Amino acid sequence: MFLALDISGADKVKIAQWREQYLSLPFRAIDKQNFHVTLAFLGFVNKDQQANLEKLISQQHNLIQQQLKSLVEETKTLTLLLSKVGYFKTAQVLHLMPMVCPDWLIYLNKTLVELSFNCDISIENNGYQPHLSLYRKAKYSLSNTNKTLEKTTFKQPLSITSFSLYHSYSSEIGVRYEPVKTWKINH
Repeated sequence: MFLALDISGADKVKIAQWREQYLSLPFRAIDKQNFHVTLAFLGFVNKDQQANLEKLISQQHNLIQQQLKSLVEETKTLTLLLSKVGYFKTAQVLHLMPMVCPDWLIYLNKTLVELSFNCDISIENNGYQPHLSLYRKAKYSLSNTNKTLEKTTFKQPLSITSFSLYHSYSSEIGVRYEPVKTWKINH
């Protein structure tokens, strides 16, 4: 299981079109329906831990919304610009990431990690790196291709209105992510 920012259907289409046009690579493309920005990877979570986490987040939901609202007072909306292409070598994942992680996203990650710990869910903390995965089984980073970074810049800010607790399912056609519980984060 994992907690992640939800990406709107329209934004998923834009990212997929951009990937096809500017970053078409011979790796396993992640289905656009699975696009998300991970907040915290939880791993295996038993039913009690899941129920406790859902309850705790729901209890803190209004406070989270208020805090997020104060962090984006000028713009009034939560937006995320994923304008840099990154590569996780060990996981072999090519992804989009922000040049700078906004304060509201740092706050949300920290809060959800703390709530997870309160539910006895241990999370490996290697420093938060927000990202949206584009390709799996990527054998090399963009520095090994003739693609220029100018062309591979996604310039569309994503409008974030909710986050969810997701369950991951494996099937014959690949991995599928399904939201178990969703919390709105815009008023």
